[in-house]
Amino acid sequence: MADYHSPTVVQTTIPNSDMTPLERLLLNRIIETEPDGDGVYFFSETGPCDTFELPVADLRAVLRQSIGAASIAGDYFATRLADIGDYETRIDVDLSAIFSGTGQDSARGQAWELILQDIVRRSLTLDHVTVISAFTGTKMRPDAFGGMAVLITADAIKRKSTSDILEGFLAETAADRESARSHVLLRLDESAVRAEIAEVIATDETVIALTVDAVTDADIHAACCAVVEQTDLSEERGAAVFRAALAAIREAERRRAASA
Repeated sequence: MADYHSPTVVQTTIPNSDMTPLERLLLNRIIETEPDGDGVYFFSETGPCDTFELPVADLRAVLRQSIGAASIAGDYFATRLADIGDYETRIDVDLSAIFSGTGQDSARGQAWELILQDIVRRSLTLDHVTVISAFTGTKMRPDAFGGMAVLITADAIKRKSTSDILEGFLAETAADRESARSHVLLRLDESAVRAEIAEVIATDETVIALTVDAVTDADIHAACCAVVEQTDLSEERGAAVFRAALAAIREAERRRAASA
């Protein structure tokens, strides 16, 4: 049986002043920490922890200290503690419950990512946080290895895995193959039209009231669009296809004769 791990590092140091006491308590349980100047470096050797226990007294204390700061964690635990009796001393925390408890869609991010996003939203110094995760396993299985890069901003949580990258490479390769088998016969370049305008004005006696500079780029663009719309190259394309087919036959005949 294989064990799967996801070592994770939050590459951005999070300033202590940007975190509420509640967020600091939760992140300390979700992932490991090291002090880094006036902030904290977050990491995990095996992957973020989804479930853990918290002392109710500690949770109540940090929640009181975090009042006034907008956060998904604050909203969730304020509701959670309201349902806890005075006799309970510890509670079980399941981070997946944060989504259902606040109406969040889990596709938007894991709970710890949403906590980091709240920090970015309130921060006066951070405009983003970057996170890197590796996917590893104790057996060399094809699905056990890879990685993930995450960019967290105030407005979005973006991820790209090594699988996403490979899919992009495959799509690019397919597009390159397709473009390599297609040949452009005609391209109407606006810079070439600009050069031609100077020649026309210089040689056409009927054009006497305009200088080259009087013709704007917008004039050229509009004219090119009109010419493209009104031009039918189907006959020329058919002729080119026929000539290419005939040339291919001749090339095959030449190659066959050379090898005889």
